[in-house]
Amino acid sequence: HRVKNNLQTISSLLRLQGRRLASAEAKAAIDESVRRVRSIALVHEILSREAGEDVPFLEIVSDLTRIAEEAFAVPDRPIRVLVDGEPGAVPATVATPLAVVLNELLQNAADHALPEGSGGGQVVLGLRREGSELVVEVIDDGQGLPPGFDLDAAGGLGLSIVRTLVTSELAGSIVVAPAPDGPGTCVHLRVPIENRPA
Repeated sequence: HRVKNNLQTISSLLRLQGRRLASAEAKAAIDESVRRVRSIALVHEILSREAGEDVPFLEIVSDLTRIAEEAFAVPDRPIRVLVDGEPGAVPATVATPLAVVLNELLQNAADHALPEGSGGGQVVLGLRREGSELVVEVIDDGQGLPPGFDLDAAGGLGLSIVRTLVTSELAGSIVVAPAPDGPGTCVHLRVPIENRPA
C-alpha cells in the first residue's frame, strides 16, 4: 500500500511540474514519465489486494490498455488495443518491469506506427504461456519498420528502456520484425517465468 501511494504521489508531483512548463517537448517528456510510473503503480495496486507474490497479469494488461487508449485518443487517430490470450499469474518481479515494457511498446506504436494524421489503427497484445516462459507479441497494423531498422542501433529512449528491461532485468529475448499478415510491426518477447536466473 505504501509503495502504491508513494508512486501515486510521484505521479501527482510530475503532473504539477508539467503544468508549469512552457515547452511542448518538456511536457511530453513529463507525460511519458507519468505513464511509466502509473504502469509500475498498477502492479503494486494489484499486489496490495492479492495474497502472495504473484499477480494476475491479465488484470494489469487490461488496465494498461485502457490507460493507453485514453492517452492516445485523438479525433483523427483512434487507436484500438485488443488483448488476446491468458498469461495467468506472474511473479511481481516479472510483472513490474514487463508492465513498463508493454507501456513503452504501446507508446511506440502510437508515436511511430500510428502517428497523428495516420487515421489510427489497431494494436493486438498476444499473451501465452509456453512451458516455463511467457510469450508476448505486440502487433500493430501501422506504417511498418523504417528501411534498415536495427533494434540494437535504435537510439530512442522507449526502445532503450524496453531492450534493457527485457534482456537484463527479465533475462528474456526480444525480436522486432515486420508483422506476419500485412503492414505493421510485430514485437516478440520471450520471458522466463519459472526457474529464473538469480
